[in-house]
Amino acid sequence: MRNVWKIIRWPLFLLVAYVGGILLYGTFTDWQPTGTATLGPSGGQTSPSYEVPDSIITLTTWNVGFGGMGAEDYFYYNRGDFFWTDLGKARAARENVDRYVAGQEQTLATTQSDFFLLQEVDTASRRSYYTNQLALDRAALPDYAAYYAPNFQSKRVPLPVFQPWDHYGAVQSGLVTLSRYQSVVAERIQLPGEFPWPTRLFQLDRCVLRQVFTVAGGRELALYNLHLSAYDRDGGLRRQQMDFIRELVKKDYAAGRYVIAGGDWNQLPPGFNWFSLNPTVEETILPPGVGFDFFPPGWNWAYDPAVATVRKSDEVYDAHRSQRSVIDFFLTSPNVRLRRVKTLNQDFRFSDHHPVYLEAELMP
Repeated sequence: MRNVWKIIRWPLFLLVAYVGGILLYGTFTDWQPTGTATLGPSGGQTSPSYEVPDSIITLTTWNVGFGGMGAEDYFYYNRGDFFWTDLGKARAARENVDRYVAGQEQTLATTQSDFFLLQEVDTASRRSYYTNQLALDRAALPDYAAYYAPNFQSKRVPLPVFQPWDHYGAVQSGLVTLSRYQSVVAERIQLPGEFPWPTRLFQLDRCVLRQVFTVAGGRELALYNLHLSAYDRDGGLRRQQMDFIRELVKKDYAAGRYVIAGGDWNQLPPGFNWFSLNPTVEETILPPGVGFDFFPPGWNWAYDPAVATVRKSDEVYDAHRSQRSVIDFFLTSPNVRLRRVKTLNQDFRFSDHHPVYLEAELMP
């Protein structure tokens, strides 16, 4: 036994030192945003118009998957590969990222929408080869105001743990809202709840990007861009976040504003039948969903039940085998009428999510 200990003690010591060093580094460099922060326009860019002139507006929400989650790639973490993954698969190939990002910018440039609510937009991340996707978004829509709210800042994400030569690396990413009109208020609001230590060291710090726009006639529109927690096994974090968002939007509505919230909710909307998009699945644990009574009567959930907004990303996309769902949608206040909602089916070529388009009317 003593001889065995002599053999394994140094490798064991090195392993403990390595893991301990990762945790110490993560703890001392952990970004911990709190409260509400006022945002300025990205790059000093502003829209020429400070008023929404028409009662009919269009919006598009899209989780762009940091430019590395198109149909030809998968997210290694979703395979349970916390410690080790296939060599070279911790991130997409550079040529794939370039193609996905180019497709995203083409989508922005060719989609007629007054507002774009984007999630997982990288500005300087190793996983997307430090491509500044925010700058490319601004270039695709040069006449739009752009606001950025960071929700993931890490100097080094040390995953997979036992592949230090191929770690996920530095991440700078967040929410981006591009608008045809200039807002009078723009702020980053930190959402409550966090994972326990040490998981929280390398997870997103969830927030909402809230903006207020002046509408012709003297009213105001409060617009929320959001991306709620994933990997929340018991749903506790999402419940905290949903309760917090409910109070925020109800306060805006009580103040006489129109309210629209859109983004990646990481849960099913009320009334959506998951099996309608997965008819060959005989048995599964259904994803969490929003309750019918979560909001008072009159509030509406806008989604397209016929087309998936997200695909399961533990494998490359297979149109015949990949499970699909709807987790990207809009919430509107009672004074907003839904006119049209449509998911733009791209066969997940550019992201593991699809854009969702909404046409709404601001009622007098």
